[in-house]
Amino acid sequence: AGANLAAVGEVYDELKKKFVEAASKLKLGYGLDESVGMGPVVSRKAKERILWFIEKGIEEGAKLILDGRNPKVPDYPNGYFVGPTVFDDVTPDMTIAKEEIFGPVAAIIRFDTLDDAIEVINKSKYGNAAVIYTSSGAAERKFTRSVKCGNVGVNVGIPAPMAFFPFAGMRESFFGVLHGQIDCVDFFADRKVIIKRWLD
Repeated sequence: AGANLAAVGEVYDELKKKFVEAASKLKLGYGLDESVGMGPVVSRKAKERILWFIEKGIEEGAKLILDGRNPKVPDYPNGYFVGPTVFDDVTPDMTIAKEEIFGPVAAIIRFDTLDDAIEVINKSKYGNAAVIYTSSGAAERKFTRSVKCGNVGVNVGIPAPMAFFPFAGMRESFFGVLHGQIDCVDFFADRKVIIKRWLD
């Protein structure tokens, strides 16, 4: 929904470089094609909404460093595609940093300390999810205990459990605790158990 990258301290420049490199390599196309990294958005209205947020980010002074407004997808010229879009020089008071965009738009925000980042997260009217990437146990504990979000992850891309797990966001991201239960998942899915152990 929202994609704010809070870069704390000296990691900012490296995070920005690696994130833009990875995002720019994503292949757009038919969403069920396994070679495709990103499919179209759900509707014309959704695309127009995302493009409005991109224009708003530019208008408010954020620096557009990866522009996904006019992607070329040869086999689907009329598809509702928006390519990966990344903003730099974003401040927490900008619209793109405060709203849930529901599209491939990332806002990179620089923070001096982890406490500053947590404060901004907790001031948001939304509270679906937050993730920290760190090798510090102290930073992880502070983050996971302090952020006011329904789903909190550590070194994972999406901190959401399986659909039958009773979870929800907080504040205006709340969807209710018991919406996707195991019976509906069982009806539409084949079961598979994978057990892993990492030794390195």
